[in-house]
Amino acid sequence: MLLALMLAGVAGAQEVEHARGEYRFSVGPEPAFAEPQEVPAQWDAKAPGAGDTPWRFWLFDKQIDRRSGHDQVYFDYVYEVKDTTLLGEAGRYQIGFNPDYQRLILHRVQLRRGGKWYERLVPDRISLARREEGFEQDLADGNVTALIVLDDVRVDDVVRVRYSIVGSNPILSGQLIDATTFAWSSPMLRTRLRVLYDPGRKPDVRLENGAPTPVIRQTDAATEVLFESARNAAYTDEGSYPVWYQPYPRAQVSQARRWSDVVDWALPLYPAQTAPLPADLEAHLAQWSKLADPQARVSAALRLVQEQVRYFGVEMGDNTHRPTLPAETWSRRYGDCKDKAYLLATLLQRMAIDAAPALTSIESGKGVANGPPAASAFDHVIVRAKVGDAVLWLDPTITSQGGAASDSDLSRYGVALPVVPGVTALQEIAPAGTAEPSIAITERYEPSDDAASARLSIRTVYRGPSADEARRGFASARPEETSRRYADYYRRRFGKLTVAAAPVFKDDLQANVLEVVEEYVLASPFEADGSLRYLDLYAEALGTPAQLPSSMERVGPLDLGMPAHYRQEVDVRIPERWVSTLGDETLDVESDAFKFTRDVSVEDRSVKVVFDMKVVDREVAGDKVGPHLAELRKVHDNLYARVTMKPAPAVRSKDRDARLKALLKNAIEDETQ
Repeated sequence: MLLALMLAGVAGAQEVEHARGEYRFSVGPEPAFAEPQEVPAQWDAKAPGAGDTPWRFWLFDKQIDRRSGHDQVYFDYVYEVKDTTLLGEAGRYQIGFNPDYQRLILHRVQLRRGGKWYERLVPDRISLARREEGFEQDLADGNVTALIVLDDVRVDDVVRVRYSIVGSNPILSGQLIDATTFAWSSPMLRTRLRVLYDPGRKPDVRLENGAPTPVIRQTDAATEVLFESARNAAYTDEGSYPVWYQPYPRAQVSQARRWSDVVDWALPLYPAQTAPLPADLEAHLAQWSKLADPQARVSAALRLVQEQVRYFGVEMGDNTHRPTLPAETWSRRYGDCKDKAYLLATLLQRMAIDAAPALTSIESGKGVANGPPAASAFDHVIVRAKVGDAVLWLDPTITSQGGAASDSDLSRYGVALPVVPGVTALQEIAPAGTAEPSIAITERYEPSDDAASARLSIRTVYRGPSADEARRGFASARPEETSRRYADYYRRRFGKLTVAAAPVFKDDLQANVLEVVEEYVLASPFEADGSLRYLDLYAEALGTPAQLPSSMERVGPLDLGMPAHYRQEVDVRIPERWVSTLGDETLDVESDAFKFTRDVSVEDRSVKVVFDMKVVDREVAGDKVGPHLAELRKVHDNLYARVTMKPAPAVRSKDRDARLKALLKNAIEDETQ
């Protein structure tokens, strides 16, 4: 009876708690601070979505109370499915929360059909399960998912779900950013974001891509910030954006603060360590301190933390942002980014090197600078070290790195906030500029005299960050598996083959150069066209940088990855009794972001094809993407080459003479019979 009254909206209804093992959720009335919104009886005929569309979103209303003593986010989500293939998705709704510091309160679950609303909230059928979505990335965060399954959902039904999440991570001390996007991949009839702060507080508002300007009201009860948007068309996500860029109209709001306030929040989490470290770690410090070059000391400490402390994060409670003490991290030999950064910074400090943890974001990159200052803006911790005039940015979570610490290039993170007293602004992470990544492949084909089979030898050289990436890939697989995978690649290209020599790896960690040598015997690599034989070549080394994005018609920027040099040289030997039909030729293609050359040269008894591409920028601005893609398409279409050869003239003459002699012999024999 109580539940029925509550669902009917009777004043005075109370929360009812429901247990699912160790987890809980409640069913209760909407919070007093929320302003309930009406859902219109009909979709606006002038709004996007009035025609055919798989989904229509009638309302997304997010109301947040951040006043002292309050910490609650209220959601009102109304959607409609228009296609039978999507009924399974429409009939279930998932809500994630962290029971360590949050409570889930379900208010109402309803379905409208034929103009009438039906109640569909059945607490006994709601399940709670811990879903460690990051577990495969060695991360345990304790999040729990509530699953609501609705009965009998049909096309044209309108589903409405209202609920609240109470509480936020206390270690953030209220340094939170609240945000909403005002366009989705389906039409949206109405979107709202309403945030309440204590009276007199000043909000910090950031708008992107045409997000609505808020209405800010100061009352005796609160500072209210209200964003509203209506009739939003579906937005096309072009993909392949730089990490810092998000394409949607988005509003971010937070209480006004400075980056120095974030530093002040973080400083107590990383207190200076004066107590002795474990004996074996002290022994390492004593050994490193004898190195005359301070950069060598940095490299030694970095490699130790990267390789001997495995990455694993138990990010629950305070552990989401408070690191484990360095001695404990070393003793247990695992930790997440903040644990490893704290350990590395402590080791460097013990060797009189200016070092400190630095907050950064893998998810947003330099886009952090587009939002308000807040602790919640960051999702990763690295280390900033100063050696003389050099500033080194180090990530102790990266494994299999070669070269010196000064070669470490974390410029893809964009910006960082060092946890150092007096820091008042984000700092740019500039490219290291010392070790250009590169991949160079040399292939040599030596056909048999009759051009039936060929011996293929391949030498691949990875340098800099490209060597780091390749090294990690090889380390995760057995040598036999790597050999089989390599051989299968060439089987897909050429058919049957024999592995003449398993891949041989030569790794120079200090120079950060990784070399791989392979050798195969191809049973029948040449295709025949009458008397001609041809061999198709592909510039595998350039395949990734020359890849075209899934969306070619773009307005947003295009990510290109790290600037790098890619080269593939192919040498096809011509057998004695054959000649090449090719001539010398050169193709040059370039844009503001790359330079490409394909060069074909015919020399004595060989054809050499060189594909060379140098990517000189990380990204292409939206207004330059069109011309860039027009040129990149030419590269993509010219990563192939066909080497064609035919029997030498002398061979053809000898063959003709032999056939004539055979015919004469047959004719003479016929006459004598």
